[in-house]
Amino acid sequence: MQDTAIELAARNIHRVHDLIHAIFTHPTDSQAALDALLPMFTPGFSMVTTAGDVVALDQVTQMFRLAAGKRPGLEIAVDEVQPVWRDETGIAMRYRETHRLNGVETSRRSVVIMKRASQGLLWHYLQETAVP
Repeated sequence: MQDTAIELAARNIHRVHDLIHAIFTHPTDSQAALDALLPMFTPGFSMVTTAGDVVALDQVTQMFRLAAGKRPGLEIAVDEVQPVWRDETGIAMRYRETHRLNGVETSRRSVVIMKRASQGLLWHYLQETAVP
């Protein structure tokens, strides 16, 4: 993977969070955003939440469906994006994600492992850690 893979992965992270933002904040567009988001994950995707729960793609999908349009005014910012590992099969990226809603700000540092596929880089694993 060349340095362009880092740029592609960084754009991928921002795209995923743009779609998540649309799901949470736009009830009329949430299904289209979910339809665009789900193909960005491998079938075996799993994640560890800030609460320490391990969830699979079907649980994440259900969470998005239940939360669709329920957080109007939510802001999501992603920064500090940087690679932590890469080879010809994929890339791992670390980033900070900050949510602002109703005057409350929460942040997490995350590491995502993306696998190369014919359709691009797909999210395979995500580890989230709350930032106090």
